Amino acid sequence: MDIICSDCNALHWKAERAQKGHFGLCCDGGQVQLPILREPPRTLRGLFASQDPTAVEFRENITQYNAALAFTSLGVDEVDHAINRYGPKHWVFRIHGNLRHLSGALCAPPGESPSYSQLYLYDPTSALRLRMDRNPNIRQSTMKQLQDMISSVNPYTRMYQHAYEVLRDRGDFEDVSVRLQVMPGNDRRRYNLPSSEEVAMILPGDHIPKDSRDIVLHKRTPSDQPPLLRITERHPAYSPLHYVLLFPYGESGWHENIPLYDVERGCPKQKRVSQSRYAAFRLHPRREEFSSILHGGRLLQQYAVDMWASAEQNKLNYLYHNQGKFRATVYSGLEDAVATRGSEVDLGSLGKRIVLPSSHIGSSRHMQQRFQDAMAIARYYQKVDMFLTMTANP
Repeated sequence: MDIICSDCNALHWKAERAQKGHFGLCCDGGQVQLPILREPPRTLRGLFASQDPTAVEFRENITQYNAALAFTSLGVDEVDHAINRYGPKHWVFRIHGNLRHLSGALCAPPGESPSYSQLYLYDPTSALRLRMDRNPNIRQSTMKQLQDMISSVNPYTRMYQHAYEVLRDRGDFEDVSVRLQVMPGNDRRRYNLPSSEEVAMILPGDHIPKDSRDIVLHKRTPSDQPPLLRITERHPAYSPLHYVLLFPYGESGWHENIPLYDVERGCPKQKRVSQSRYAAFRLHPRREEFSSILHGGRLLQQYAVDMWASAEQNKLNYLYHNQGKFRATVYSGLEDAVATRGSEVDLGSLGKRIVLPSSHIGSSRHMQQRFQDAMAIARYYQKVDMFLTMTANP
């Protein structure tokens, strides 16, 4: 990889260049313009780059260190452990079903040990002991270094501590909460990526309307709510609250108000940067950037799966709530069934269907369209001599 993108300085192979001379995978020809990540603190960079036994052990157990220090937990319907039957040298993160990030109350329920964000409210010695009780196989000295680093440089540490102080002074009322809300600035210039300062803390009594993306913090779990609340993928704190070793400074992740950039006019567009485009930008190497993400090893694999799954879930959620735009009644065959069979139609057999258009990769209509394209090629070039099927083993 020695070819540099003239728009974002990402490294490429020569064959990746598009016909017009630009690279489309990294920044879509200059339309995606984001600031590079800050260089990680010296402690973390040494663990990423060094070859001493401490750094090697850290990289082998990086997912465990990250989970111990994260503010939120990772919820997955099913993790496929069978794929790692060949041992840690061939580790792969593969999931089935829904993936989500979960946030709990700031105080642990009676009789339960604190975890995740709750540990940042304890003194460092007690928090370290509780983390090591759950992870006895990793090095305590490394855990202490990372815990001190996150407490020092990550702004969410102080944000959660301040939220606890506010809720503690308000008493044990269940309806009192603190919200972490996206407060994007008015500047829509080239490098307008939401920063941690733009994730504002809305205190009780602040007359600011609620947002469906808000992260709601309670001192204790209200009786009418589940113990863990899901964080929406559309919140910029979705990634940094869990992947604290990839975003040690709390750099905000994807945000639905990040604009695409009009290269010809030199100004932002009305269209926004998609989640997949944002992830593609972050996953490309650049010589002037020491990316914690690309040095994350096994945590990089988990992050990539997480970003793909959350982007896919967002697309499906959009399709679910916008069925009218796809003429869903025509797709489902309801109108045809009523027209042809009249009163004999069994409405119970029709039900409510969620239509996935052919633009959604992997849907039945997408596969049917691909089949029709293949048959059109066969009709044009006559009889097919050879049919190849290719698969990839993860």
